[in-house]
Parts: sequence; structure tokens; C-alpha cells
Amino acid sequence: MRILAAIVVPPHLSASGAARAGLRLSDSLAEYCDITVAAMSNVDLGSGEQARRVTVRSWIPALFRLLPRRYRSLFYKSDIPQIVRRGYDLVHLHNPMPALEMARVARACIRSGVPYVVSTHGFNEIANGNAVYGLGALRRKAWQVCVQRPVSRVVKHAAGIFALSSADVGIVKAFGFAGKPSIVPNGVEPPSTSNVDADRTIYRRFGLPRRDEFPGITCMFLGNHTPNKGVPILLAAFSQLECSYLLIVGGERRPEIDYDKFTRTGREDQRVVVTGRLSDAEIGALLRRSDLFVFPTLADTFPLVVLEAMVQGVPVLASDVGGISHQLDPSCGELIAPGDPAALCAAIGKLARDRPRLRAMGASARVRATTKFTWGAAAAEALRGYERVCPRFSPATPIVPQRSTSAHFQESQT
Repeated sequence: MRILAAIVVPPHLSASGAARAGLRLSDSLAEYCDITVAAMSNVDLGSGEQARRVTVRSWIPALFRLLPRRYRSLFYKSDIPQIVRRGYDLVHLHNPMPALEMARVARACIRSGVPYVVSTHGFNEIANGNAVYGLGALRRKAWQVCVQRPVSRVVKHAAGIFALSSADVGIVKAFGFAGKPSIVPNGVEPPSTSNVDADRTIYRRFGLPRRDEFPGITCMFLGNHTPNKGVPILLAAFSQLECSYLLIVGGERRPEIDYDKFTRTGREDQRVVVTGRLSDAEIGALLRRSDLFVFPTLADTFPLVVLEAMVQGVPVLASDVGGISHQLDPSCGELIAPGDPAALCAAIGKLARDRPRLRAMGASARVRATTKFTWGAAAAEALRGYERVCPRFSPATPIVPQRSTSAHFQESQT
């Protein structure tokens, strides 16, 4: 049985957690089934060492090329619909943006008689886009036509939905899915072995002091600087802090954010470093340098970056949105209400004064990430989902027994 993992993502993005998650899951599934990855973007997806890759051509129709990039990206097309017709038995769709292209791929599946399943990457952002992006009447209508309706059509006709957490169940029901979603969360790679000299080289590259040279708390944010990630809230919260701090802001700058307003703190013991795009090696080194990962997102489904911080032994302070409450527990992180810089500032200040607790939370975070959120466990759940929608599907090799991630999520809610 041949499976196509179709990763729908704007090709210009320098990083995409959903795309990385789709590839990592596919790599883990490759041990058990014949799976091929077709991704619209090859940036920061990793090497894809296990799953077979097929080249995808992506483009923007001439009619939309003059639009600003943030609008233009809604209209990317690809040849994934043509790839679907090469004789696959099941298509696994990852990521809903650009939604119009996701809908084109789903239509190609329907016309070819190929069932498809959908992982809910980005669904929280889609459902809450009006509030998160502060859309006016015209843009709200465009969001509905170009994003929400296409996603709803895809969901309505899906053979199966792989929710990243139970927080997505209500969203997919509202989008029209009549069945019972499977729970297939993201996993995380084990932490790479650190190299002290290589890490120090990276710290020097970004002008960071060594831990023993800086007494304040070191915090890190990592993500696309899109409006839903809350970067202005992050910067506003740190501008109110009285304690010493080093804030590392990972991810490419966006012209609409006034970084300079916040990076000029006026105090030598308060520094903000905006890194730009980071490699995997740089991400690992900077997380190992950090005391706390701060993620004030306004809308997120099941952010892979939270797990990536946890697996490095970094405690997490994040907004209570989407499935983040299923990733964290009180032993390894704290949740705050989204969109409140003052509350975020207070929470950071409190944790900065309790270093023993931060260290204990970091140790718990590593244990939780490495035991509860493995790609092997996610692959096992995905295979069970494939069997439900395709009764004739049978893994090529026996599934290695894993603790059920869906059972874990049920326990976390009791």
C-alpha cells in the first residue's frame, strides 16, 4: 500500500514547525509502510533520511504576483495534485496554508478515488484568525473565503482526522467533520550531543556572554514572527522587567515589528538579541544556553518548538492556547493568559527569582518530552489511524509496542 505525505506550506517560509513535524512523522512511519513525502518547501525540513522524497514544483499565478507577500502566499499552487494521481492508495495532508492549495490537493484525491487523512497543524490559528490578526470587515471576508471555507471543505470530506490534541476536536467538528478524530500528537527528536567548543563558537557569533559572565536570567523565544506568535507582546513584557536578563529572539525579522524600540534597553544587564534564521545546531546551542523558554503565542495548535525546548531541559512559560496545556504540566512549565504583557512580565520576574525551581522544571521537562512525545509513539497512533480508514492496510513490519499517546492525553485531562 502506497502512502503520500503531502506537506502544504508556503515555499518562502524560512521555517515551518508543521512541515518539520510532517517530515519527522513520515520518517518514523517509513519503517512500517511505503510512504513518500511531497513538500512544497524544502527549507529547514531536514534531510528526510527515511521517507522517500519526490520533487514538488510550486508557483504563484501571475494574477497574484504583485500582492504583498503576506497576501500573495495565500495563492501558491503546486503540482502535488498531479503527484496524487501517480497511483497512491492514501494521502496524508499536513498543514492548512495555503488553504486553497490544500483544497486543490483534496479535490485531486476525491477525483482519483484516493482517501485522505488530515493532521490538524495550524487549525487553531485558522479557527481564531479573525481575532488574532485583528481583521477588518473586508479582510475578515477574505479570510473566510480564502482560508476557512477551503479548510472546512477539506475536513468535511476527509476519511480521517489526526488531531494533535483533544483541543482540536471541537475545531474539526465545527469545520464539519462527522467522525471521531484520532489523536496523533507531534513528537520530538532526542537531544543531540552537545559540543562545548562548537556551542561557544555559536555564542560568540551572536555576541552572547558565557553563563558565568552573566548573572541574569537567559530566556529564549523561537518561531516565525507572524502576528499569531506574539513577538510584540514578548518584547513589551521584557521592556517592563526590572531584573537582569538576556533575551534571545530566534526567527527572521519582519518589517512590521519595531525591534529597535525594545532592543535599546539602556542597561548593560538587559539585552535583547534578535538572531534571524537559525540552523538546527544553533537552535540546540541557544536552547542549552537558556534558563527559560518564553512563548507568548496568541494562537497555536501543538507547537513543535515547545517540545524542542523541553527535550533540551528548558522549562517553558507559554500562553494557554490550543494544545499547549497538553504538552506541559506544572512540573515543567507554566501557562498564562494570551495577550497580556504585564502578566507575562510578572511570571518571568517570579521565575527569575527562583533558580532552583527553574532547574528542577528543566529536568522534568526533559523527562516528559523524551518519554511522552516520541515520534515512535506518534507513528504507532498514525498507523492505527491508517488501519481505521483503510481496513486493507497492514504495516510492512510489526508495530513496536508503545505507550498509547491518546491514553496519555486522556489521563492528562483527568
